[in-house]
Amino acid sequence: MMKNKIIVNGRFLTQKSTGVQRVATEISKYFQEHYKEEVVFLCPKKTLVNPNADSFNCVKFGYFSGYFWEQIELPLFLFRNKVSLLINFCNTAPILFKKNLIVIHDMAVKENRSWFNWKFVLVYNILFFFNLKNALKIITVSNFSKKEILKFYPDIQQSKIEVVYLASFLNFNGEEYKKGDYFIAVNSLNSRKNIKVILEAFELLDSNKYKLKIIGNSFDNIFNTDSLKFDSNITFLNEISDAELMREISEAKGLINASFYEGFGLTAIEAMSVYTPCILSDIPVYRELYNDTALFFKTDNAVELAQKIEKLAHSDNYKDICKRSFEASQKFSWKAASDAYISIVENLKNKKTN
Repeated sequence: MMKNKIIVNGRFLTQKSTGVQRVATEISKYFQEHYKEEVVFLCPKKTLVNPNADSFNCVKFGYFSGYFWEQIELPLFLFRNKVSLLINFCNTAPILFKKNLIVIHDMAVKENRSWFNWKFVLVYNILFFFNLKNALKIITVSNFSKKEILKFYPDIQQSKIEVVYLASFLNFNGEEYKKGDYFIAVNSLNSRKNIKVILEAFELLDSNKYKLKIIGNSFDNIFNTDSLKFDSNITFLNEISDAELMREISEAKGLINASFYEGFGLTAIEAMSVYTPCILSDIPVYRELYNDTALFFKTDNAVELAQKIEKLAHSDNYKDICKRSFEASQKFSWKAASDAYISIVENLKNKKTN
């Protein structure tokens, strides 16, 4: 029987790990450790690609996968087993089931539809409309994201939304990192990441003095590569291992993130956690989280970004900036985040029993 169990929507365990799935995995580790046999991860009957899946208490069922499993088979299973609360870590939950705790990372799909394909926009608009209205509780990752949810869905009670900050997936191991002569950008294929302005800024800089490494996949579908010159000072790296990622970020002179829109911005906190300072786009969430630590530039201003790159590279107190960046990153921890999640779950359980 599932009636008194802590039930998690485990669909994310069948998905490739991007930021959202990585967050879900990290919180799930704490859930498994805290609740032990009391927590159950419900999953489709397909291969669990998440490398941590074997350590979770998983129950597989159904014939479908993806949205069909989540929206049809999962709620039927929940009703049959009289489940009183479902925890959904990755932005979506079954519409037919009303007893959801749902984690919403951002409202990017509402902010600018052109960043996504039309099918994704359609599905998320439908799911957000029902999920947010019916959820018992909503967790989001910043005060900015909370304001965005309320902007697009003003009928939601503010008290229903809890803000729980994320943390870095990289762990400082106590070594004094040797800083290289390059800057780094970690970008997905989404056009809202604004990689173009970073490339334009490096066109303005002396290619013999300033090097850039970009970690991601092929960028051909974001912009017309013919419109930009790629000098030998820019290196594109395809997907790399976590160990390689940590080395590249920790040895970089600085990390650059030019996003138009973020709910939190994990790459910045990860860089700072290994003593790498950040140059960030001047958007509300980065001001909320990193205002006293990072350098900022306007998202459409390549000249300003180039100036900030030069400023950081030639700073007389560069080591102090690295230290301040690390100290700022330590205000965020996965233990604090997970404790907040568990507290919210316990409050919801108590409301059910009272």
